Amino acid sequence: MAKPILVYVNIPFCTSKCHFCDWVTEVPTSQLRLGPADPTRESFIAALCHQIASHGAWLASRDYRPDILYWGGGTATILSCGEISRIGEALHATFDLSQLREATIEGSPETITPDKLVAFRDIGFRRVSLGVQSFNDDRLKMIGRAHDADTAVRALDMVKEAGFDDVSIDLISGFPGQDLQEFDETLELTTRLPVNHVAVYAYRPTPGTTMVRRLRRGTAGSAELSVQKSCYAHAQQRLEGSGLDEYAFGHFGSPRCHSDMAYFKLEQDWVGFGSGATSLLDGEYLAFERGRLASYLAAPTRFDERCPASAPGIAPRLAYQALTTHEGIVRTLWEQRLKQPLEDVLASAPVGALLSILDSLGGLVRDSDGIRLPTEALARAFIHLLYINTPEQARTPIGTEGLFGRY
Repeated sequence: MAKPILVYVNIPFCTSKCHFCDWVTEVPTSQLRLGPADPTRESFIAALCHQIASHGAWLASRDYRPDILYWGGGTATILSCGEISRIGEALHATFDLSQLREATIEGSPETITPDKLVAFRDIGFRRVSLGVQSFNDDRLKMIGRAHDADTAVRALDMVKEAGFDDVSIDLISGFPGQDLQEFDETLELTTRLPVNHVAVYAYRPTPGTTMVRRLRRGTAGSAELSVQKSCYAHAQQRLEGSGLDEYAFGHFGSPRCHSDMAYFKLEQDWVGFGSGATSLLDGEYLAFERGRLASYLAAPTRFDERCPASAPGIAPRLAYQALTTHEGIVRTLWEQRLKQPLEDVLASAPVGALLSILDSLGGLVRDSDGIRLPTEALARAFIHLLYINTPEQARTPIGTEGLFGRY
């Protein structure tokens, strides 16, 4: 019997190194901004296609069949039409993609062109997710984005004209120095645009980012918990009032994003191709470390990290993501993915520490189905959690970064 799997392709390049983004902290700017004619970028495409063929054949032999496809990064839409076609051909040569229930291309507005959108549709993509972050031009400059508000609106128009009806955008709430009026203007424009899904990421002061260094110097305003809470509450009111229901902390829309649910709830295994990607296969967690492009090029089929998904360094990240959903940690799904009784996973010290904090912030509900936060407590608990660790502290084992690798 075929086993469904999410296929994720990581493109580790961007047009700019955003000041808030924790994914790029380990990636040298010179590597991040490689152009399509650069030999190293050409080598990456070749290595990526080799990994797809090699690991894909292994997966097919074990009855895995893709039903979700997601290209992210980095910035997946930074690819040229030729690069898009090469990767698409490698995937189609390796996998049966005829039964995809969702295929998402993630990108940034300044990299969208009509020709690229045609190339993505030819591969099978029917969903687009754009990192807009704000529709305020001053804010976009301040956070180091390579686009302005007009570019974002034009990109969404191009996406609609290309026939994509399932369209998502990312916004960030509670930037240092941002007030409610500025954020409301972004939300108001959002509700008038052709989007059916919005991801609102509460700003977090992650060590190593340009914005945190500016916060320490006092040149970026301040990151206020009260402002963060009020901005997010306003997003809930605005977006749900326009028909976009929240199904997980920060995720609004219909239909729900299947790739979100696959990752957050552990609904199925996933395989990650490319430098910086992760995989969860048959209870094992495998990963390539971000910023180690040379290592990936030298051995694209050799993972930098390989351990049980229930390991103390991995399980807390998975628990964090699951608890952002309304359903929380679902016992049956966790035991299928991690190959261990749920109680054994929850008993580890790092997972216990996370649960203790969230319990104090929102009051966890535990029953025979699993463990979850009350829906009304989700935003309060997770926004507080972002501010428990100060910018001076290093990344914590409980991991507040998303598994997709984007902000």
